[in-house]
Order: sequence, then C-alpha cells, then structure tokens
Amino acid sequence: QVYEKNGEYQEAKEVLLLAFERAPIAKRLLYKLTELALKEGSVQEAEDYYREFCDMAPDDSRQHLLRYMILKEKGASNEQLIHSLERYTSTELDEKWMYELASLYAACGMQEECVSLCDRIMLMFGIGKYVDKAMELKVQFAPLNHYQMDLVENRDKYEAKLKAVEQEYGEPQDDLFADEQAEEADEEPKAEAPEETVD
Repeated sequence: QVYEKNGEYQEAKEVLLLAFERAPIAKRLLYKLTELALKEGSVQEAEDYYREFCDMAPDDSRQHLLRYMILKEKGASNEQLIHSLERYTSTELDEKWMYELASLYAACGMQEECVSLCDRIMLMFGIGKYVDKAMELKVQFAPLNHYQMDLVENRDKYEAKLKAVEQEYGEPQDDLFADEQAEEADEEPKAEAPEETVD
C-alpha cells in the first residue's frame, strides 16, 4: 500500500506477486494486481490478471468491476461501461461505483435512470462524499424530495449520529487479506484443473 500511494506500482506488484506465489488462492491479490497494472498503463498485463481472476472466482461480482476498469482504460463507449457497472452494482451496494454509473447515465442522456440511481444512493447511504455528489447530479434533472432536503438542512445532526456510531463500534480496518484468510481457512486442498486457453 505504501508503494502504491507513492506511485511505485512496479514495486507494489512485485510484493503482491511474491505473496501470490505463497498463497495462490488469494483472489484479492489478483484483483489488486489488475488495478496496479492499469495504473501503470499496462492494459495487456491487466487483462491477463483479470482472466486469472475470472478463472479463479467465476462468481465473484468484482470481475465486472475489473472489466469496467479495463474497458475504461481502453477508451470503450459509455454504453459498454454502463453494462459492466450495472452488473456490478446489481449485486453490490457501493456508493462510489453507483455514483459513477449515475454519471454515465447522465452523460448518455438517460436522465430517468440517473435520477433513480441518485435517489437510491441518498436513501441507502444518507451522508458522505458520494451522497453529496449524487445530490448535485440529481438537481440537474429533478428537484430533491422532502427526505433529501432534510438531509441537506440537518447535515450536522446526521453527521453527529454517524460519528457516535463510529466511536461506539470502531472504524473497520483496511486489511488486504482479511476476507481471503477466512475463505482459505475453510477450503480443502483441491486437485488442479487442466489449464484452458483464454481467447
């Protein structure tokens, strides 16, 4: 993470590849390697990691997000980008990518879909950076409803409630391997399947 924050993507990849060799079932490493390759501008390398990720985790919704990132780097049309993000956000509640999808709807003139998704972001998340962005995007096409106006007018009250909850339960830690460790603990060794060529 330090290498990545400093823009040293090659060094970050080398660390992850070393970890991947020691823990080959760690899906999150492949996900991160794809991201880092894209940050370096290495689209072909990113596609190779993406294919490995899909082979290893065919039911993981993050494959749609990786596909979106790759398509965006390759300059794909908004319609193609929308398709991938719709598939991701249909199973994952992620305000960042929901807002990005709403922005794509707006860019394509899909105002009804944009407004509906902005409403959903505000309803599901209440406050935060992407809620604010969703409000700004929505008012370009439709007025805020009563609940949304209340969010704006009583922001301090809602932020105080959120802060109290965070202090009571503590903020979640960003552990690169947390969910992988849980998965690996339950997995039995499996026979390796023969390699298939990916077109």
